[in-house]
Amino acid sequence: MFLSSINTTIDTIQGAKSTFVKTFVKDESLAKTLQAFVEAQTAFTKQAAQTSFDVGTKIATEASSFDYKKFFATK
Repeated sequence: MFLSSINTTIDTIQGAKSTFVKTFVKDESLAKTLQAFVEAQTAFTKQAAQTSFDVGTKIATEASSFDYKKFFATK
């Protein structure tokens, strides 16, 4: 659920960039290059968000299953 909200936000921002390029960049070769750049940014950002989410989930899972009493018990 959270990740889908992040992806929606990414799509919205990148869609605005794409629309800007289509609207204001009149040189066809430059427009194609900029569109490819926007698409690469989109893929990278979504992968970074996925990786961050996975790391956060793993840390939360490990932290919640850690036995603090056993770890800090005096011997």
